[in-house]
Amino acid sequence: MPGLSFEDEENPDSIQWVTQRSKKQGSRSHIVVTEENIESDDTDLLQFTPEDVSAEITYWNQAVYCFVLGANPPWEVLQGYVQRIWGKHGIDKISFLPNGIFLVRFKEMKDKKEVLNAGYHMFDNKPLIVKPWQEDIDLLKEEVKVMPAWIQIHGLPLKFWGTCLPSIAGLVGPYVKSDAATANKTRLGFARTMVELKVGQVFPSTVKFRDENGKVVILNVEYEWKPLLCDKCKGLGHEAKIAERIRTGLISLSLQ
Repeated sequence: MPGLSFEDEENPDSIQWVTQRSKKQGSRSHIVVTEENIESDDTDLLQFTPEDVSAEITYWNQAVYCFVLGANPPWEVLQGYVQRIWGKHGIDKISFLPNGIFLVRFKEMKDKKEVLNAGYHMFDNKPLIVKPWQEDIDLLKEEVKVMPAWIQIHGLPLKFWGTCLPSIAGLVGPYVKSDAATANKTRLGFARTMVELKVGQVFPSTVKFRDENGKVVILNVEYEWKPLLCDKCKGLGHEAKIAERIRTGLISLSLQ
């Protein structure tokens, strides 16, 4: 470029140089880049139109994106899991990202809606987060604030196993459902219910309430999994705690 001294290239504090290939094949030219002309060059950026991206948006609109909170299972395991829980909904494609997020595209929009309306799913006692794909979503910066978790309420008197149980579980977090053994009253050592937990909330080790006679009742609560915030990076961590009675096969845990 005429009028420029190439000796200034050795002084990065006063000038910044980049090499740009000229439109003429085989030639090169040096140009000065400053904050001012970087901003002014925005008008020359490559510009796409809505029509350019409409086909891909339409394609992925029939997909949900998912990840297992607090874990990154092998894709082969996740693929088999997804086929098992959603195979009846007409899965078209399962695609994986390197950060543990995967997308499931369905053949029809109604299948996607059915999956989103089906409620919570659990993978190895950890929540499977499922959300609809949106064109402006940043899949690398997903933030989770509320998630499901199974809890065990120990020593629950039999008179509270009916309509009172959701209210008692609600002392920990909003009640979602009970497992089959609890609902059918076939395992009475503890009541196992799913509740919603907030990231960073206090997880009480007991619940306390008054019975019909005004007597205070205190029951122990055990968490099979609960979210924790990392003290250093403030990112979402996890604590997996599965009771010995579950590990030894006395309870069959449902992944759904």
